[in-house]
Amino acid sequence: MARRAKQTKYITLANMCELCANPTKFELLGEAAGQEDGKRWAKCSKCHHTMMIDMLVVEGEKRSTKKEVTVAVEDCVPYSPRQIYTVGDAIYHKAWDDVGTVVSKELTSKGGQAIVVSFNKVGEKRLIENLA
Repeated sequence: MARRAKQTKYITLANMCELCANPTKFELLGEAAGQEDGKRWAKCSKCHHTMMIDMLVVEGEKRSTKKEVTVAVEDCVPYSPRQIYTVGDAIYHKAWDDVGTVVSKELTSKGGQAIVVSFNKVGEKRLIENLA
Protein backbone atom coordinates (compact mmCIF):
# COMPACT_ATOMS: atom_id res chain seq x y z
CA MET A 1 0.00 0.00 0.00
CA ALA A 2 1.42 3.41 -0.98
CA ARG A 3 2.02 5.95 1.76
CA ARG A 4 0.57 9.43 1.44
CA ALA A 5 2.77 12.44 2.06
CA LYS A 6 2.10 14.05 5.43
CA GLN A 7 0.45 17.46 5.17
CA THR A 8 1.65 20.31 7.32
CA LYS A 9 -0.49 21.67 10.12
CA TYR A 10 0.29 25.33 9.35
CA ILE A 11 0.30 27.18 6.05
CA THR A 12 1.38 30.70 5.12
CA LEU A 13 -0.87 32.40 2.59
CA ALA A 14 0.02 35.20 0.20
CA ASN A 15 -3.20 37.00 1.07
CA MET A 16 -4.24 38.24 4.50
CA CYS A 17 -6.72 37.24 7.16
CA GLU A 18 -10.24 38.47 6.31
CA LEU A 19 -10.87 39.81 9.82
CA CYS A 20 -7.61 41.27 11.18
CA ALA A 21 -6.08 42.08 7.74
CA ASN A 22 -2.64 40.80 8.79
CA PRO A 23 -0.42 38.50 6.75
CA THR A 24 -0.03 35.52 9.06
CA LYS A 25 0.19 31.77 9.33
CA PHE A 26 -3.02 29.75 9.26
CA GLU A 27 -3.66 26.50 11.08
CA LEU A 28 -5.32 23.93 8.83
CA LEU A 29 -8.31 22.48 10.71
CA GLY A 30 -9.87 19.99 8.31
CA GLU A 31 -11.81 19.30 5.15
CA ALA A 32 -14.99 21.27 4.52
CA ALA A 33 -18.00 18.92 4.64
CA GLY A 34 -20.31 19.07 1.64
CA GLN A 35 -17.88 21.14 -0.42
CA GLU A 36 -15.88 20.29 -3.50
CA ASP A 37 -12.40 18.83 -3.14
CA GLY A 38 -9.60 21.17 -2.15
CA LYS A 39 -11.60 23.32 0.29
CA ARG A 40 -10.26 23.36 3.86
CA TRP A 41 -10.98 25.26 7.05
CA ALA A 42 -8.10 27.45 8.28
CA LYS A 43 -7.72 29.47 11.49
CA CYS A 44 -5.69 32.71 11.73
CA SER A 45 -2.89 32.35 14.28
CA LYS A 46 -3.26 36.00 15.40
CA CYS A 47 -7.00 36.69 15.76
CA HIS A 48 -8.24 33.04 15.61
CA HIS A 49 -10.76 33.86 12.86
CA THR A 50 -11.80 30.71 10.96
CA MET A 51 -12.28 30.88 7.20
CA MET A 52 -12.51 28.48 4.26
CA ILE A 53 -9.61 28.42 1.80
CA ASP A 54 -9.18 26.70 -1.54
CA MET A 55 -6.01 24.59 -1.39
CA LEU A 56 -5.81 24.43 -5.20
CA VAL A 57 -5.45 28.22 -5.32
CA VAL A 58 -2.86 28.14 -2.52
CA GLU A 59 -0.80 25.54 -4.40
CA GLY A 60 -1.02 27.67 -7.55
CA GLU A 61 0.25 30.71 -5.61
CA LYS A 62 3.19 28.72 -4.28
CA ARG A 63 4.19 27.60 -7.78
CA SER A 64 3.84 31.09 -9.29
CA THR A 65 5.92 32.78 -6.57
CA LYS A 66 8.90 30.47 -7.12
CA LYS A 67 9.80 32.06 -10.47
CA GLU A 68 13.05 34.03 -10.40
CA VAL A 69 13.98 36.89 -12.67
CA THR A 70 17.30 36.27 -14.39
CA VAL A 71 18.03 39.86 -15.39
CA ALA A 72 21.47 41.34 -14.74
CA VAL A 73 21.61 44.33 -12.39
CA GLU A 74 23.21 46.40 -15.15
CA ASP A 75 20.14 45.87 -17.37
CA CYS A 76 17.65 46.98 -14.68
CA VAL A 77 16.23 50.41 -13.97
CA PRO A 78 17.16 51.62 -10.45
CA TYR A 79 14.01 52.04 -8.32
CA SER A 80 12.96 55.58 -7.44
CA PRO A 81 9.53 56.55 -6.06
CA ARG A 82 9.56 59.58 -8.39
CA GLN A 83 9.69 57.52 -11.62
CA ILE A 84 6.85 55.91 -13.58
CA TYR A 85 7.13 52.21 -14.49
CA THR A 86 5.26 49.89 -16.83
CA VAL A 87 4.27 46.24 -16.35
CA GLY A 88 7.22 44.02 -17.28
CA ASP A 89 9.96 46.52 -16.37
CA ALA A 90 13.00 45.07 -14.61
CA ILE A 91 13.79 47.02 -11.42
CA TYR A 92 16.81 47.02 -9.11
CA HIS A 93 16.09 48.03 -5.48
CA LYS A 94 19.32 49.35 -3.93
CA ALA A 95 18.27 49.05 -0.26
CA TRP A 96 17.33 45.37 -0.65
CA ASP A 97 20.07 44.61 -3.23
CA ASP A 98 17.46 42.72 -5.23
CA VAL A 99 16.16 42.51 -8.80
CA GLY A 100 12.47 42.24 -9.64
CA THR A 101 9.85 42.59 -12.35
CA VAL A 102 6.79 44.87 -12.28
CA VAL A 103 3.77 42.55 -12.14
CA SER A 104 0.91 45.06 -11.94
CA LYS A 105 -0.04 48.67 -11.20
CA GLU A 106 -2.50 49.84 -8.53
CA LEU A 107 -4.04 52.97 -7.06
CA THR A 108 -3.54 53.57 -3.34
CA SER A 109 -6.39 54.53 -1.01
CA LYS A 110 -5.26 58.17 -1.11
CA GLY A 111 -5.24 58.27 -4.91
CA GLY A 112 -1.50 57.73 -5.37
CA GLN A 113 0.06 55.24 -7.72
CA ALA A 114 1.75 51.99 -6.72
CA ILE A 115 3.40 49.09 -8.50
CA VAL A 116 3.51 45.44 -7.46
CA VAL A 117 7.01 44.04 -8.01
CA SER A 118 8.04 40.39 -7.75
CA PHE A 119 11.60 40.31 -6.36
CA ASN A 120 13.96 37.33 -6.28
CA LYS A 121 14.95 37.53 -2.59
CA VAL A 122 12.20 39.46 -0.77
CA GLY A 123 9.19 38.22 -2.75
CA GLU A 124 6.27 40.36 -3.90
CA LYS A 125 6.23 43.98 -2.67
CA ARG A 126 4.12 47.07 -3.32
CA LEU A 127 6.13 50.18 -4.09
CA ILE A 128 5.12 53.81 -4.63
CA GLU A 129 5.61 55.37 -8.05
CA ASN A 130 5.16 58.85 -9.55
CA LEU A 131 5.59 60.58 -6.17
CA ALA A 132 5.48 64.35 -6.61
